[in-house]
Amino acid sequence: MNTLKYLLILFLLSLSIGCTGETKTTSEQSISQSYLEEKGYRISSKEGQVESYELTEQKLSVLPYMMYWGLQRVNPSDYIGKTIHIQKFTVTNHPLSKGKVDVFVYLADGQPIGGTSFPTGDTADGGYWSIDGKNLEDIQGMSYQEWRKSWTEKYKSTSPDEA
Repeated sequence: MNTLKYLLILFLLSLSIGCTGETKTTSEQSISQSYLEEKGYRISSKEGQVESYELTEQKLSVLPYMMYWGLQRVNPSDYIGKTIHIQKFTVTNHPLSKGKVDVFVYLADGQPIGGTSFPTGDTADGGYWSIDGKNLEDIQGMSYQEWRKSWTEKYKSTSPDEA
């Protein structure tokens, strides 16, 4: 009988832990959706969390993360050591395209801090855009070459096998 009680307690504990994680993801998705709607975007679909990682200087020194973070209006240094959660949505009414656009909302401490966007299904350009459809030069106010030099000086890779 004691074994049955023990198993029941473990089962209920695992359910509560599982539900807590799901609630956080649902909350982040809701916060992200509101963030996008405030920008005037219409949500076509929600994919949910597509990535989660701890932001490090090493991550900021390699592609594609250096480009993703170069497109943010926030200072990436303020988020080093924090866990970044990324929620994906497909939207319309976005300045990047008259069609559908995939938007990735970056969250830290449960709050949206920016993101990236890409025309849905369009891999021809191979470019990177901010959540508002701006390119790197628009965000940083300098050429890609100037930005890359400055960025790599600030966030030098600590791994010898990374360029």
